[in-house]
Amino acid sequence: MNNPDRPSPANEAEGHFLTVRDGLKIFVSEHSPEGGSKKTIYIISGITGINHNNEKDLIGLLSDSENRVVTVHTRGTGYSEGTRGDTDPVTIIRDYSEIISRDSSYSSGNILLYGHSMSCAFALEVAGKLSEVDGVILVNPPYKLKPAKGMSPRFLNYLKYIGYYLFAPHVPVVNMAGDPSAIGDESDRLESEQRNIDSLLVKYFSMSCMAKSNKIMNTMLDNALQADFPLLLLYGANDNIVDQSGCDEIYSGWKGRNKSYVIIEGGSHGKSTVINAAEIITKWIENL
Repeated sequence: MNNPDRPSPANEAEGHFLTVRDGLKIFVSEHSPEGGSKKTIYIISGITGINHNNEKDLIGLLSDSENRVVTVHTRGTGYSEGTRGDTDPVTIIRDYSEIISRDSSYSSGNILLYGHSMSCAFALEVAGKLSEVDGVILVNPPYKLKPAKGMSPRFLNYLKYIGYYLFAPHVPVVNMAGDPSAIGDESDRLESEQRNIDSLLVKYFSMSCMAKSNKIMNTMLDNALQADFPLLLLYGANDNIVDQSGCDEIYSGWKGRNKSYVIIEGGSHGKSTVINAAEIITKWIENL
């Protein structure tokens, strides 16, 4: 249950480091189209982090040769400094709000946030801390969950987690990468296999981190009730992890009137929902 040590960027072209309020160095990667950009889109990631090199298809989709796309390695993940597997997610949200508000594009507007799965909850928290957000894209927000083979803990896992929560709350023990052999959907299984071997992503997390992350996910509806900015909500019809009723509640409760909710046929919990919704996403961004 040991997470790998922090790797280093292969070259300077991958991105740069920003020093945040407590002195930690956070890695940021940017994709900027030639000739300037119309909007800046931040891909928000949660506690597991993101590998910008493996998200070139997503970055290209969001950019559409017109928009600047920024990915941040959250503290304790990827190239960023921080404790692997025991980061307080509240500090991740503070990092995002600080980095975005310091961005030269922030004062000029046209800042969008993109979240997928758990990072939807983080995106809503970040949006609430910014004075200006011009839109949010949420893909399969996990406000309500289904039991899922390969991802949901078994009974013995719960017993073990209770013990760690009581006696060793800061020891990484929960595997967030999943068990690929038990995942039925082929695209989700392949993504899980990739997560398990990706040195930029964190696999094991402490019960302290998981409890605080769950608390943030439980605030999604409350944040939706306060959200007065445009929303594009996408739900994969074949999602075996997220219950659609939770997405329905977020959409119904969304404060802003400029909102769109699309069920993506054939979309799973993973990236297939995004790929199948590519045209919907690009048109929504263009029309903002």
